[in-house]
Amino acid sequence: MRRTNLTDLLVPFVLAAGLAYALLRISYESLPPFQWFTAVPIAALAVAELVVARRVRAAVRHHPQAKPMTALAIARAVALGKASALVAAVVAGVAAALVVKLLPSSGQDNTAGDDLTVGYLLLVVTALLLVAGLVLERAGVDPGHGRR
Repeated sequence: MRRTNLTDLLVPFVLAAGLAYALLRISYESLPPFQWFTAVPIAALAVAELVVARRVRAAVRHHPQAKPMTALAIARAVALGKASALVAAVVAGVAAALVVKLLPSSGQDNTAGDDLTVGYLLLVVTALLLVAGLVLERAGVDPGHGRR
């Protein structure tokens, strides 16, 4: 499995942003108000992945205090990190579309202003999840691998 690169994240971000923006232009008025607590599970996952990344990195680098991990558990953690980064890119694209759609009307409508705040919050927590996913993915890489 190769490492996630910028293109792997940029393509889903742009596609999700474009599709979400088109859908929001058509149906935003019929949607219920967005809630701030939508971001809580995303933030919790990001924090959990950072904790797991620390444990995986310690196991891969054979730190003396590290609890041993099986190769399968490390591979699963790396796959989780890769998937989380991809999901974060998609959700960030949707959140960016929401922000772009609501920015012009946020001062005129209280609901749009509240939804814009949720959009900003989602951008922040998805950026955190994206970083956590990439950190977890790279935590499973043996630093001595590839050296001669």
